[in-house]
Amino acid sequence: MQRRTVTATAQPEVAGVIIDPTATQKPVAAIPTSTKTVEVVVIPADTATVDPAVLPTNTISADSSTATPEATSVPGVVLAEIVVDTPTPEGAAAPVESTEVPISYGNGEHWIDVDLSQQRVYAYEGDTIVNSFLVSTGTWQTPTVTGRYNIWIKLRSTTMSGPGYYLTNVPFTMYFYKGYGLHGTYWHNNFGTPMSHGCVNLATPDAEWLYNFSSVGTVVNVHY
Repeated sequence: MQRRTVTATAQPEVAGVIIDPTATQKPVAAIPTSTKTVEVVVIPADTATVDPAVLPTNTISADSSTATPEATSVPGVVLAEIVVDTPTPEGAAAPVESTEVPISYGNGEHWIDVDLSQQRVYAYEGDTIVNSFLVSTGTWQTPTVTGRYNIWIKLRSTTMSGPGYYLTNVPFTMYFYKGYGLHGTYWHNNFGTPMSHGCVNLATPDAEWLYNFSSVGTVVNVHY
């Protein structure tokens, strides 16, 4: 595994999207089976760099009802609860692309398939499509990333800004790779045509359904 060190910044900015940690968040709705346990690396507050090579993968274990950290056999690593709709700390590195998660599940696992050619999102339960939505993905100038990822944060409402735009109260946002996410869209209704700066735009009711269908850790498979 190649190790490299990146400098943490006060405010992540990826693909023209700034995640505003000061944005007011709405109360969190109760979502069944959304509390997951992951390995989290403990980094001292006065440490200026983060080495992605030491970060664990997004391995999801059984649901846990407690947020009390548990000791592990790996020095500097604890098991901690990720709370849905809670932003990660400023400067925290977003999870990298997942290469170990299968595309299909025989056990009924929820996962999301984004077809860029069809401009459509499919919600799967195991190998069964349970819903699908027409979407707008990135334009040729600002394309949506491809690959397999995991949702790393869910926000019921957030602010997005970049060159030429500033959008407040973007609803039902789920980031799956750095600043790339699926979210509701109130500023256009031209779904089926690439329109975004890289995110996956859904009609707000569709985004709400997908938001409630998904959890932190849900696989998002993006392809042409």
